[in-house]
Amino acid sequence: MYFDASAFHFFFRYSKSKTELIRPYFQKLQEGKITGITSSLTFDELYYTLLMRLIEEKYSKHPSQVLRENKYVIKEFSTKLKQVNEIMLSFNNLQIILVDKNIVGKIPLLMVEYNLLPRDCIHLQTMINNSEKEILSTDGDFDGIAGIKRVISE
Repeated sequence: MYFDASAFHFFFRYSKSKTELIRPYFQKLQEGKITGITSSLTFDELYYTLLMRLIEEKYSKHPSQVLRENKYVIKEFSTKLKQVNEIMLSFNNLQIILVDKNIVGKIPLLMVEYNLLPRDCIHLQTMINNSEKEILSTDGDFDGIAGIKRVISE
């Protein structure tokens, strides 16, 4: 099963409707009942999104504005992001696939074929390269792609 960045996001940031659907898959992953893969890009997406939400919640301003005014604000949240990193790396049955030339080379083709944003193309090509048919994601953009089944809905 492919673990999309949105699955990790709702694993770490509670949403009644989404977290309760996602957590059982992480439990199965931790227990070794399923194996999972994700792209190294997932880490970037997750950390960026979490950092932006944390900044926005604390400062009640757009995160970009806060960062323009003081880039050192990043350090305030480094402990939290380090904890997230440690948890993500603790999933023994999660394989992290590096993004390479083969994967990024397919971005333009997948954008046209499936109307996907570049990051989603990277996730999709990673799945294709690893013969993965299921994706744990809240992202409806993966619906309707032949041979790919999104495990949970929005």
